[in-house]
Amino acid sequence: MRVHAYSDTLKEPLSLEEIPEPVLGPGEVLVQVRAIGVNPVDLSIRRGLQNYVSHLELPHLLGSEVSGEIIDWGNNVTGFKKGQRVFSYCSSRNAYAEYVAVRADYVSPLPEDISFSQGAALSVAFQTAWHALVIQAKTTPGETVLVHGGAGGVGIASIQLAKAIGCRVLTTVSSNEKATFCNSLGADKTINYREENFSERCVALTKGRGVDVIVELAACDNFDNDLDAISTGGRIVLVGMGTGKGPMSSFRVPGVLSKNAIVYGISAKNLGPVITDINRLLGQMWKLHKFQVPVDKEMGLERADECHEILQSGKFLGKLVLTI
Repeated sequence: MRVHAYSDTLKEPLSLEEIPEPVLGPGEVLVQVRAIGVNPVDLSIRRGLQNYVSHLELPHLLGSEVSGEIIDWGNNVTGFKKGQRVFSYCSSRNAYAEYVAVRADYVSPLPEDISFSQGAALSVAFQTAWHALVIQAKTTPGETVLVHGGAGGVGIASIQLAKAIGCRVLTTVSSNEKATFCNSLGADKTINYREENFSERCVALTKGRGVDVIVELAACDNFDNDLDAISTGGRIVLVGMGTGKGPMSSFRVPGVLSKNAIVYGISAKNLGPVITDINRLLGQMWKLHKFQVPVDKEMGLERADECHEILQSGKFLGKLVLTI
């Protein structure tokens, strides 16, 4: 499925077409794709947001994560076998296809008890959560973490990872259904942002102190209010602008100064040197804590436009996955 034209309203449909099979380079493996994780960045690219498409040329593929089976590998690659089940982050964002060439060091074995659809939901969500909570915020046991958008892919990973670290977890949701869902994943308190002010609620739930860490998935809407929710010396990790949002936001500079706040920004493109270590450590925690990978809907690749409409609506719990 390729993008041929950008559209701020997503009215330009994706095109299902035949293209040549990828040519393997040194250090790459060829994966026959079985499932593809769908993420907000896919919508940002379709909209043509400059910071996402400045390096791209039309037409181009979408997609940042896949699961499937190893078909072949290039020079300087060892340790794989044909037919092996794997999952992988795709740094080239070219996953909406039957075959994809990916860096071998980005590829991890897919456990037999995890389906291809669940495997396609692993990479972006849990690697992003690790990047935010462990690498940047350096979250420690006993801290209070606020996860915005807890019912989405990165949200469900962040809730579970923060609980595994030993934190108290608050999360924002838009409905009672999503609140129940997040509680089932380990969230200690949910805040319906449509019914109450999340920053005031965070202050109340921490007896006036504020939260220690915020995983911010909708910065264009929330960042300024995050400054009221954070504790003195707290950390805010900007993970995303919000589905279809951006790229601009405004905030009170005194709000940052008065809280001695630390603000981080993260991007998956910067994880290359540490992805192998992240996957290894996540694998260890996976076995210990039995993280869940809830997949809400599986849809055929030919229904990608419909899947994107659901993503834009926010009416889902967990991850959306395209299958082949």
